[in-house]
Amino acid sequence: MLPSVGRKIAPAKLPVWCVIPDPEDIEEGVEILRRTTGNKQPPTRLLFGKRSWIMFGRRLDPGLSQGQQEPDIGLATPRASRQHAMAMRNWTGQVFIMDLGSPNGTIMGNKVLRKLEPVRWNVGSSVYFADAKTEVFELRPAG
Repeated sequence: MLPSVGRKIAPAKLPVWCVIPDPEDIEEGVEILRRTTGNKQPPTRLLFGKRSWIMFGRRLDPGLSQGQQEPDIGLATPRASRQHAMAMRNWTGQVFIMDLGSPNGTIMGNKVLRKLEPVRWNVGSSVYFADAKTEVFELRPAG
């Protein structure tokens, strides 16, 4: 489970519908499964917990992160941006993914997402950030 947002500020303006859903309003509980290419490591389950958004990005080099916050989910590919994309939830627990203007893109299935435009991330769909050769993220029912 991801830690609470704490003092973090969203890297982009959040849509008005981006909220922490009431557990009773969630239509289907979901989790994000992180798979490394070649299955060198076991898949990792990522749960939103009490969060409305999470940020994906390249981990920052120690000492060079002045004024920038660490991503919630650090991406392994060096082609990823420091602030690459956000996953957001609405009041029913539906998940949306939004590219934050990364030069190498966010890809859902085989479609490159438009920058700063939230797109519904359906259960069973996979997303990768800049490079599918490193890792892929799949939205699936929580289990």
